[in-house]
Amino acid sequence: MRPAAVAGAFYPADRTQLKQLINTQLDYGRSLLKQLEPQLPAGAPKAVIVPHAGYVYSGTTAALAYALLERGRGTVKRAVIVGPTHRVPVRGVACSHAVAFETPLGAVPVDVDAERKASSVLIVNDPTHAQEHAVEVQIPFLQTVFGPDLTIVPLNAGDASPEEVGDVLRALWGGPETVIIISSDLSHYHPEAYARQLDDETIGNIAHLRMPIHPRRACGAYPINGLLDVLVHGLKPAQCETIRETSNEEGEAGRTFAAEQFDLRLLGRSTSGDDGVVSLAGKPRSDMNDPDEPVVGYASFAMWQNTNTGIGDETARNTGIATPEDRGGVLLNLARAAIRQHLGIDNEPGNTPDAIIEQNPWLDEPGASFVTLTEHDQLRGCIGTLKTYRSLGKDVSDHAVDAAVHDPRFLPVSPEEYPLLEVEVSVLGKPMPMPVRSRAALEQALQPGKDGLILTDQRGRRATFLPQVWEQLPAPHDFVSHLLAKAGIQASLDWNNGEIECERYEVTAYAEH
Repeated sequence: MRPAAVAGAFYPADRTQLKQLINTQLDYGRSLLKQLEPQLPAGAPKAVIVPHAGYVYSGTTAALAYALLERGRGTVKRAVIVGPTHRVPVRGVACSHAVAFETPLGAVPVDVDAERKASSVLIVNDPTHAQEHAVEVQIPFLQTVFGPDLTIVPLNAGDASPEEVGDVLRALWGGPETVIIISSDLSHYHPEAYARQLDDETIGNIAHLRMPIHPRRACGAYPINGLLDVLVHGLKPAQCETIRETSNEEGEAGRTFAAEQFDLRLLGRSTSGDDGVVSLAGKPRSDMNDPDEPVVGYASFAMWQNTNTGIGDETARNTGIATPEDRGGVLLNLARAAIRQHLGIDNEPGNTPDAIIEQNPWLDEPGASFVTLTEHDQLRGCIGTLKTYRSLGKDVSDHAVDAAVHDPRFLPVSPEEYPLLEVEVSVLGKPMPMPVRSRAALEQALQPGKDGLILTDQRGRRATFLPQVWEQLPAPHDFVSHLLAKAGIQASLDWNNGEIECERYEVTAYAEH
């Protein structure tokens, strides 16, 4: 257990007082958010940049971002918190041995498994965490916003390049269940009139992805630069696990990267001399109490991933109700419309991919899918993703086009060939680790006809079979053998010590008949 180090200094040590203060500041943040929401994307942000000073100074600025993160309650289960090192310097990005962090609101478990999986880009350094406040002050807000089911990955970024910190974020990026918290104040102890000028320049650099931000301009420059590196250079395939796969046992697992779309927005800004008054993005700053007073600067940002802006609030986006049969018909129609659009075949008005997604708000929910094309009962293309990282509608429409023209095993589908195609859309459930350490245990645990399977070896070779492959390979031993071969691993490989990571998932498949 890592005990609270700055309770009673940066925030109240008394549980009741702390809850009251956070709720008051969140109420303030919610009131400001009402003014911003018409201009903001829908849904919960994937990442925020928030200050980490004492709550009486920066809490309201942080609360603006946390009030926005409340949209993710019930979905977000893990917070990756990256702050700077104020006391004990480190080289790189450091986790600790702690399995939980304690605050007056209770203990929050650390996602130790996630830290282990990211061990190639992390170091372990307990002293740098012992008295550090940058991560700790975020945790009570997170406990309040996301509730008791939250886990955290607390990290301190010391001297490190933007790419090095970015690689840590890429390794821990996850899906909708994960939010990234970047902890940083801005300038320190300049007269307020000058501090505001410096901070506005820094805010502009962050908003326009101009890096690196210098530590003299933001004490959390290293964490901020890591996030900007992700926004500029994207998520690498091996880390975000966005995979284009073939579904037959002969094909090789191919990886491609489709450029992610990110939307970074300033929410508000203030200084320690503003008495907790936050100036919203696009609005003038409040009047200064004393232009010559030395102050610390604060700002809050939010970043959305793969979002459509200007569509409306979250409630409106999630009111679409459809039966499974209705959804199957919509998904198949969406896949065909996307292929027609790409091939230059006219779609009827109201039957374009964008129109179909707009008419069915449930397509804006996160989802992962495969699209399979057949022609005269022969495979003609199959492309998909294993992990959720964008909306289901976007995922299906893009994979439909990929299956038609980008599957490396086939020539692109021609417009004349389009009427001969049959389409199947498979919506994937979340992959779940299988607690098996041997091939024999894996083959015994598999559920033929039901389980999709992902195998990954220690060299990073990886492949999957959809549950539909059981129709061609009904015996578990054959199923595993062909999947190993697909990943480039010896088909006869036997193992007993967990050398192969095994995950299973289920799919809901919709096919044309």
